[in-house]
Amino acid sequence: MESLQLAMAEMQSSFTSQMAEFQRGLEQATPCNTVATLGAQFLSFKKFVLASLTNLQRQADLLQQECDRLEMQGRRKILLVHGVPEKQGEKPAAVLVKLFSEHLSLSLPVDALRRCHRMGRASKTKSRPILVKLASVADRDKLWFSKTALKGTGVTISEFLTKTRHDTFLEARKRVGVNRCWTRNGTIVIAAADGSHRRVTTMAELDGVVAGATTTAPHSDPVAGPSGTVSGAVIPKSKRKK
Repeated sequence: MESLQLAMAEMQSSFTSQMAEFQRGLEQATPCNTVATLGAQFLSFKKFVLASLTNLQRQADLLQQECDRLEMQGRRKILLVHGVPEKQGEKPAAVLVKLFSEHLSLSLPVDALRRCHRMGRASKTKSRPILVKLASVADRDKLWFSKTALKGTGVTISEFLTKTRHDTFLEARKRVGVNRCWTRNGTIVIAAADGSHRRVTTMAELDGVVAGATTTAPHSDPVAGPSGTVSGAVIPKSKRKK
């Protein structure tokens, strides 16, 4: 924020200075050299404005990425559970505790689920996902790394991504396919053609990693709903957690 304010102050100062110089030029210009002088000053001012706007956009992007990172950090203990049949008058926390005990062999007390509720508007044809916020990161990780035991039950668990990361994740799945794209701690991980894993959180980073990639397969698993800065650097390849 401080760097953005500084950039704005410098741009305002430069703008005022150049406009004052432009005004003096108009006042002192003679009919024979007015057009040539104005043309040169206009080109100089145009270059300055474009450079200033580019710098301002860069600062705004950095600010947005930092806000996204902080928002994702605040969602660290939150997961989404999809595919749990919805019943009128249910208590989502009790439903999940029973589900975790029966299918994941996790004995979590109800008070370990600090927040637990359905997301979105009720539908007669589709069960809404359940948002659950765990009491600790340790409990969250136990649940996250046990989710493969749900295979075949129709229930899946995903991370609660920010809108920016959710949109980026959907686009990544379209470009590289479901089996080569997943999330880990709020970051989209992409298995590159050379076997390395790349981390992205924005569309710009995704473009840099999979530029020119085409759609390979549609996805069938649900992903984190919409509502930080991680580069696209190569990270060591590790076993994918499902």
